[in-house]
Amino acid sequence: MKVDDLTPYERAGRNLGELAGWELAEAEGRLEAEDVLGRLVNMALYEFGENRDDWSMAFDEEGFLTALTAEGKSFDGGLSIHVWPNDHPPPHVHILRKSEPDSQNLKINLETGESEGDLPPWASQKQLKRIRALIDKHHLLFAGWWQKNHGGTVTLLV
Repeated sequence: MKVDDLTPYERAGRNLGELAGWELAEAEGRLEAEDVLGRLVNMALYEFGENRDDWSMAFDEEGFLTALTAEGKSFDGGLSIHVWPNDHPPPHVHILRKSEPDSQNLKINLETGESEGDLPPWASQKQLKRIRALIDKHHLLFAGWWQKNHGGTVTLLV
């Protein structure tokens, strides 16, 4: 899919794992051979038994996502840290707060320790310091989740 002229928000709206995103990308002429091949692979996974319990995602007969399971760990204070299996580089984690909508998550880069994007309203500087300490403490776990779901190597924080 051609993405070089899209903002991150626009790219997110063209999730090829969902029918609406596929149709939008198709209407804009943004589908490429690798996109079609990826969808054909998903269709084959569905046809030949992709619904194994140890897989992090499931597809329908048309090759679109029907389920997506994240690796995650809960912490005191209502925080949980996750790695989404159908995500994009750079390696990062999503921090959710139990009392807030999932859309107000915080992303922390696993290689730099810095937050990505705007801070959600619930994330004070004190909260951010606590979150960074949790990520430092459990970095090997989170990096392992990223590598399991996305491959590659995650540079350890210094």
